[in-house]
Amino acid sequence: MLSAVETGTYQDHHRKGRARDLQIVYSYLHGMEALSNLREHQLRLMCETVRYEQHEANEVLYYPDDIGTCWYILLSGSVFIKESMFLPRSSFGKRSAGSLRRGCECIVLEASEMIVVDYVEESEEYFQRQASHRQSRRKFRKINQRGERQTIIDTVEHYPLPADFSKLHLSDSLHLHMSSSQSRSSIASDSGSSSLSDIYQATESECGDVDLSGLPETAVDSDDEEDDEDVGRSSDPLMSRDIVRDCLEKDPMDRTDDDIEQLLEFVQQLPAFASLSVSVRRELCAVMVFAVVERAGTIVLNHGEELDSWSVILNGAVEVMYPDGQCETVGMGGSFGVSPSMEKELMVGVMRTKVDDCQFVCIAQQDYCCILNQVEQNTQRVEEEGEIVMVKEHRELDRTGTRKGHIVVKGTTERLIQHLVEDHSVVDPTYIEDFLLTYRTFVSSPLIVGQRLLDWFNDPGLRDKVTRVVLLWVNNHFSDFEGDPDMTNFLEEFQNYLERDQKMTGQLRLLNIACAAKAKPRVVSITRGSREMPLPFTLIGGAERGTRLFISSVEMGSKAEEAGLKRGDQILEVNGQTFENVQLSKATEILKNNLHLSMTVKTNLLVFKELVARVAEERKNGVPHLPKIGDGKKSSRYSVPDLGVAGQEMVSKKTKAHTVGGRNKLMNILVKTRISILPQKPCSDLGLGQSQDDSIVGLRQAKPPPPAVPISGNLSSSNPDLAQGQQRIIDYSTQPPDQVLRVFKADQQSRYLLINRDTTAREVANLAIKEFGLGGGPEAYSLCEVSVTPEGVIKQRRLPDQLSKLADRIQLCARYYLKSNMETETLCSDVEAQELQRESQVCLLSLSCTEIANQLSARNYLLFASVEPTDYITDLFKLRPHERPANLRNFEDLINQETFWVATEIVREANQVKRMKIIKHFIKVALHCRDCKNFNSMFAIISGLNLAPVSRLRATWERLPGKYEKLLSELQEVFDPSRNMAKYRNLLNKHNLQPPIIPLFPVIKKDLTFLHEGNDSKVDGLVNFEKLRMIAREIRHVVRMASVNMDPTMLFKTRSLSQVSSSSLSEVGTMGPRRRGRRSSFLSAKKLYEAELMSRRVRQYVETLAYESNEDTLHNLSLQWEPANNTGDISKKAACEIL
Repeated sequence: MLSAVETGTYQDHHRKGRARDLQIVYSYLHGMEALSNLREHQLRLMCETVRYEQHEANEVLYYPDDIGTCWYILLSGSVFIKESMFLPRSSFGKRSAGSLRRGCECIVLEASEMIVVDYVEESEEYFQRQASHRQSRRKFRKINQRGERQTIIDTVEHYPLPADFSKLHLSDSLHLHMSSSQSRSSIASDSGSSSLSDIYQATESECGDVDLSGLPETAVDSDDEEDDEDVGRSSDPLMSRDIVRDCLEKDPMDRTDDDIEQLLEFVQQLPAFASLSVSVRRELCAVMVFAVVERAGTIVLNHGEELDSWSVILNGAVEVMYPDGQCETVGMGGSFGVSPSMEKELMVGVMRTKVDDCQFVCIAQQDYCCILNQVEQNTQRVEEEGEIVMVKEHRELDRTGTRKGHIVVKGTTERLIQHLVEDHSVVDPTYIEDFLLTYRTFVSSPLIVGQRLLDWFNDPGLRDKVTRVVLLWVNNHFSDFEGDPDMTNFLEEFQNYLERDQKMTGQLRLLNIACAAKAKPRVVSITRGSREMPLPFTLIGGAERGTRLFISSVEMGSKAEEAGLKRGDQILEVNGQTFENVQLSKATEILKNNLHLSMTVKTNLLVFKELVARVAEERKNGVPHLPKIGDGKKSSRYSVPDLGVAGQEMVSKKTKAHTVGGRNKLMNILVKTRISILPQKPCSDLGLGQSQDDSIVGLRQAKPPPPAVPISGNLSSSNPDLAQGQQRIIDYSTQPPDQVLRVFKADQQSRYLLINRDTTAREVANLAIKEFGLGGGPEAYSLCEVSVTPEGVIKQRRLPDQLSKLADRIQLCARYYLKSNMETETLCSDVEAQELQRESQVCLLSLSCTEIANQLSARNYLLFASVEPTDYITDLFKLRPHERPANLRNFEDLINQETFWVATEIVREANQVKRMKIIKHFIKVALHCRDCKNFNSMFAIISGLNLAPVSRLRATWERLPGKYEKLLSELQEVFDPSRNMAKYRNLLNKHNLQPPIIPLFPVIKKDLTFLHEGNDSKVDGLVNFEKLRMIAREIRHVVRMASVNMDPTMLFKTRSLSQVSSSSLSEVGTMGPRRRGRRSSFLSAKKLYEAELMSRRVRQYVETLAYESNEDTLHNLSLQWEPANNTGDISKKAACEIL
């Protein structure tokens, strides 16, 4: 037994050991970008629960529908999740869209190490509870309008903040001085920072009844019947908190690493700090003092006063009156004060504040001089042949000294390329990623980098490093290769290098996966003059070979080549119909019979080359590769064709991941996820027409198709039925329905059918036959679409049996009918046609606010997620000045479109009461956009409401209930422009705000522009890589907001068929005989159909938005409904320019 003293000593050693361990873990996690949104106390709490795990290749880390109890940070190796490969230092497995369950499987591609972060339920409250006990001194300076100055130091609780914090004014004894040695032109001002402020200053003066003081959100009662439910919201504490100000008000001695990082993020966007290195900014943030001058016109500095600090304006502006009578203004982000020396300097001119609540940070002269001069001591220069080719800087990322080293800040082009295969410091872990994103700004051609990598590959010592660089390049920026024939050749050559080295088999496999996963589908349109003209391309593959169809050659100079069709393209769809399981002969016949071809293709050179090699081997051996005709039995959903083992069982979800090993079991898992990433194996016993191409990444593996038969004579050659055949039973247990169709008969009876996106027209007809209780067999009926044109013309067409995505295709002016093939009956009378026309008319007030917000968010997210990281670089540096990236341009245009759409809807309405209701409608849509984290549309709607033609409608605004004015004020508070939109940035940096997030694009553009224009691209003839690193980090932060791989239409959908129990879905699908069950299922299906119908109505409305972008026209419409008063109606067109 240990004595009490020995026990105490042991416990003391244990505590100290644990503290050391936690400090080591904290130091390691502190620099990870995946955790950059966590504050210091949150990160330290996390260090107590994270754990380390190792996993072998081919393991399944988690399965679909598993409860997500944790997420991961990859340290080494790689994993594959839904068409994406994740490499070291990336995070994955986080919850998304509010769901606790996993959306897809995660497969370990190679032996991997990872950190596991468990979710702590109620973590937000836990963090707040822990933080509530922390105290720190508050130190600030005070200067009032009479010039009285003092410094105040007290101790305050930082959590929670006072309710009226937004109204609290702190004044300081402000020693702000300007160097006499500085010329007037040296005063930096933020020329672009006033754009957002101008909008709100203009609208505040016009709408004096709108309060922007930041009132807390409370539940709002409604005057109207159905409005209450959408308006009530609980208060968001972040709306009344200002995290940056919390950090600024602290005594510099009390600031933590967390506070300094928060301030570092904030000052990065200010022009005064733009030209300073990150290490200098960090040191300045540690010593800066916060000051506020609360009244406009206050003299801050007198002529001839001695300067003792360097200051930066955080909010407001100051005016300097020089002795010669000239005047100059310094705005937000501008700086003034001493130069980095200890020489005595005097103020030239008199400085006054121009607006109320001017805010500054001040750095004492001694600190400023010491910090800037210390840079030289920490600088390391690399010389070659007497010339400086690279400059490195020593940095420490935390105060513990555990994360320190040298980081590249400048270099020649050649030396920066060479650094790709050198060892990188612990403080510079993202050098390769930063280089691959930004090299295009200083390297004339990517082939220069590619050729160097090929040269280095010949050195066995560099082979692994070179392969990692290429793998990162392909995984992060595949567009560099896909759109450039020379880079495509480089990739093929590099693949050949890997094939010749037996030790690089694993790396070759990862490269194959990355290439196939990152290729994106594209549409190629080809038109021929007549059917007798030969096709300008040839095909290879097909269902008879058990593989997909590929383009084997393209005629030089043909229209196909001009349209962008390339050798190695895989054909996904032709004229809207899938080509996944079509035989080569049938595909050729269909292509020849169509004069216009709209082909969806996808580059898959690696799989194509394997197919070509396989065909060549068959010809050499004289044995054609044909699958055997099976006995017609249906294979299990989890079976793989090349396994051919009867009765083989699926790997249970409950089985531990490490029990799933080897190629065959992994293929089972991949088939279950409908994604295959492994190279093909020769086909074994297969049913005719079955697919066994397991190498195509990102494609949905089709359900076992029926044998192909000739096209029915009822179908035209321009709209062929690709593969008629045997009936397939829909299994809702393995293919959960996610859509509802309403199918009619000629007598106008209807049934609601639950289906999924892959359900075909033939299968819908079979379900309808069963629901209506009809006899005669499936071949006696077909599914038809009846539509009515705006002119009242009724059109009727039979749908091809294999046509899918039926719910997405149908328009509001159309219906699906079950038609007997043996009768020529009129399906839709003139009465029903008129009803369809009425149903297709959509007005704004008839649409759900929530669904409008969802559809706007889906549209915004689709464009935002499609913007490549390289698009930001191309646009920022104007690498292609006459051809801006299309996706970026379209996303940028959205905010203007939505702003003018809001104004147009309001001023086009003649009735005053309806105008008021439209304004209410838009306020509620903006509220739901905030719930969707769609800040882009939220800002656009608010801007539209603040446009002069709308804001001048006094009589209309007076009818708006006060609760809506208050709600609008609270929404506007999010975009308060003070201190560089600090409240909006705080909201984005909130640690539990997870993707998807749609940020405000003008802020993104402004931040990137400041980083670019505030820093020289070259310094002393060397590439300023520090600038490129800051830009790359900002872009990664933006791209991370769109990191959810999910269909946007489902991502923002508030009602899902998954809310209905599986038994109910099965019951609706089969419509069992029990009367009560049928009634309940009918009501569930009807309710879901109505929700889907509202979604379709909103989708049609959003896709056809009509708006007037001419403000003069909008103003004239506004004057038509509410003429100008006698005192004049002053237009604010210039102040309301939309970014």
